[in-house]
Amino acid sequence: MDMELAGKRVLVTGALGGVGRATVEAFLAEGARVLATDLAPTADVWSNASNLTYHPAELRDPDAVAGLIASAETALGGPIEVLVNNAAVTHRAEFLEMDMADFDRVYEINVRAPFVLGQAVARSLVAAEATGTIVNIGSVNAQLALPDNAAYVSSKGGLLQLTRAMAVALAPLGIRVNMVAPGSIDTPLQRAGQSRSPELRARVLSRTPLGRLGQPQEIADAIVYMASPRSSYVTGECLFVDGGRLPLNFTVPVSDPTD
Repeated sequence: MDMELAGKRVLVTGALGGVGRATVEAFLAEGARVLATDLAPTADVWSNASNLTYHPAELRDPDAVAGLIASAETALGGPIEVLVNNAAVTHRAEFLEMDMADFDRVYEINVRAPFVLGQAVARSLVAAEATGTIVNIGSVNAQLALPDNAAYVSSKGGLLQLTRAMAVALAPLGIRVNMVAPGSIDTPLQRAGQSRSPELRARVLSRTPLGRLGQPQEIADAIVYMASPRSSYVTGECLFVDGGRLPLNFTVPVSDPTD
């Protein structure tokens, strides 16, 4: 291990989910100092971890975001050098039935929060005359549409463009901004859905050339790469970690499970 991120100050949102938790653990393994945030009031999953602070925050609340940044800078001893915008929500509904409040909630978490956090982190870095990296976590659905998930897919498309705009704006200041976009990942939610429906599992695997779900650690490894000096000439890019799903233009026919 090169420990290129040893001592770096890292903030990870959505830290208690499958990818978020793996990301926190990956940065800790690199020797970074991490502030993890999520909605739960406390988190004991890393009770034995050193160099880790947990701070709950509702990212739709501007005051809570300001408090989160202040807490992170105090706990970590300076401006955040690596921001991972992982927190996200989804809401499935038929297009004609989508409620505006649900649509707005998805955008508040998936697009506005990364903007507000990214702006705050960048301002602190500029004030300290320091450099840093921001990694936004997207999805293959930034490019692939789902008819019953308009809010989510459009928010991830918006986050991709936000990533590019941030990268261009912040490059002269020494701040890199990139996106990591997962495909179907082996999380508790994904496993629960597939265990209820063998047809769903077959459909998911049929659209994934590597023939398996991705592991949260594989996404975390891509995030660490984007945050490390190994990607020092990369900004404004999106790394799709999807088992080959995007290049695929067909799916294997799935038989009726009742056959």
